[in-house]
Amino acid sequence: MLRRRPLPLIFALASVSSALVAGVARADEARPKAAWRQEKHIIEVGGSLGAFFPSADHGLYAVDVKDTPKTIKTGFDIGVRFAYLPLRFVGVEVEGGAVPTRIKLDSGDKGRRLTMFGVRAHLILQMPTQLALFVLAGGGILGVSSSEKALGNNVDGALHVGGGLKYYLTPKVVLRIDGRDVISPAFSRGTVGGYDWAHSGEFTFGASFVIGRKSTKMPR
Repeated sequence: MLRRRPLPLIFALASVSSALVAGVARADEARPKAAWRQEKHIIEVGGSLGAFFPSADHGLYAVDVKDTPKTIKTGFDIGVRFAYLPLRFVGVEVEGGAVPTRIKLDSGDKGRRLTMFGVRAHLILQMPTQLALFVLAGGGILGVSSSEKALGNNVDGALHVGGGLKYYLTPKVVLRIDGRDVISPAFSRGTVGGYDWAHSGEFTFGASFVIGRKSTKMPR
């Protein structure tokens, strides 16, 4: 009695399996990918304008002028920023800004001019939608440049948290609103009843040019 060889059957099954795998692969390639999967390695470069609200308990004093608390007036905030998003919903961002303003010395004085400045970096998480809610957190420096009759010159480390909204107006332009809590060492740190940290507020409007974004056809 002759035995049948199973090899032809095995080859037939293998060829059928290969054909099925190839067909599934072609179907997967033909299926359009979601926009957030297509848009990777996005760069956003832009600027911002707004207002900075310094804490009354700020610790931005040079060593030789740290005598009594001095209130910094709310100032006009101008800044630049650079963001890199490897995926549509997560990225890192660095930014720098300056706030020209004055310090209150007494009720009858216009105050002394000074400039606050900051450089910081943070992680940003955002929704992969055309109108995108985002949150961020990071750290950097907060400093002041002024005469010795004002605050002198000083730089402190600072943390910040915040969030806002982005609107991708076109594939190349994004509009943005930000709110921040900037946390820095307080003047009253180490005193009885004092605080370790001062909280300053920041609110800005901004716009950026976008590199790498292909479409605004995102879930609304």
